[in-house]
Amino acid sequence: MSAPESQPAHAGHSVALSAPTKEIEGFSHIVLEVKDLDASERFYRDVIGLETMGRGLLAEPRPHLLMRLNTGQIIVLAQSDDPVPIRHNTSSIHHAFLLTMEQFRAAQERFAANGYEIGDTRDAFRAKGEHSMDIWDPDGHRWQLQAFSEEQHEIITSGLGVIDCGPAEKYELGSVTPFGKANFFLVRSKEGFLALSRWCRHANGLLTYQMEHWRFYCAFHGACYSLEGDHIGHLAGIPPLRMHPLTIAEDGHVMVDTDTVLERDDDTPPRYVAACEPAAARS
Repeated sequence: MSAPESQPAHAGHSVALSAPTKEIEGFSHIVLEVKDLDASERFYRDVIGLETMGRGLLAEPRPHLLMRLNTGQIIVLAQSDDPVPIRHNTSSIHHAFLLTMEQFRAAQERFAANGYEIGDTRDAFRAKGEHSMDIWDPDGHRWQLQAFSEEQHEIITSGLGVIDCGPAEKYELGSVTPFGKANFFLVRSKEGFLALSRWCRHANGLLTYQMEHWRFYCAFHGACYSLEGDHIGHLAGIPPLRMHPLTIAEDGHVMVDTDTVLERDDDTPPRYVAACEPAAARS
């Protein structure tokens, strides 16, 4: 982490990077209390990969050590007889490093070489392309290491081709029907049908339909979408959900092409496909 490398394309929790604010461009340093400066230096230098700047460089009465990230920000390790790595009634004090995928893979190799676990105990709760692992320093300070790959924004298709969703008349107005293996929602409104992808546009987490709120929700980072696929949550710059082409067959069945993906911008309304009359009424 001390070698100059390209910076991550996204900030923590996959938030899109934006221009620095005029007021603050980043933090200067954080201070952690540690019991043994020698042991802590070995950990943060050899395992985490920070650069040692030196000891006793600040107007700090306690023995201390400065470690530098490749961004120039500093971690100050201050010696204490009784470090407190865990707040009362909590499991840990949570700190996190943001890495590129290259840095993340290198960190995995260092961790494994030093006998640390590199698995992710919360892998089932990560969006696609979101990588994370936890490590504890000699005093029990918890560090999370995060990285985000291009997979989090790639278009994902099911490979199932055209799905026959059955007769249009079986879908009531206002209904939302999930198709799990094909990963889309079939929405029936007064305007007609929409086939919306279940993949969140924020970071490729799978959405669920929350009937009580009339919205689609991503549990990974909290993104929310209307039943037309527009983003209505707290995150900035999230485009509408992708869609799949939809047709009504001659027999009145709703057909969805899951291998083809359509995108639209915020200013373009979704294109509904009107429901045809039942086959018996057309004959």
